[in-house]
Amino acid sequence: MSKFSIAFIGSAKSPQLRHRLVESDDKETALRTFFNEEATEYYSNDEQGFFYFKEDFYDETNPAGSIIPL
Repeated sequence: MSKFSIAFIGSAKSPQLRHRLVESDDKETALRTFFNEEATEYYSNDEQGFFYFKEDFYDETNPAGSIIPL
């Protein structure tokens, strides 16, 4: 199983940095785990929320997060 370092800045009154190491088979599953455990306070906890999370995460002009395979 691979490890990924995932960091995310949540949009709130005062932005908060969330960072975790996640073990998973692939990036998609690692992001889903991180979303479920760290980011649902910023998005709805459903498929649409995950879609918007990924969209913000991979935004080319101002990404909200990064994922690095370890």
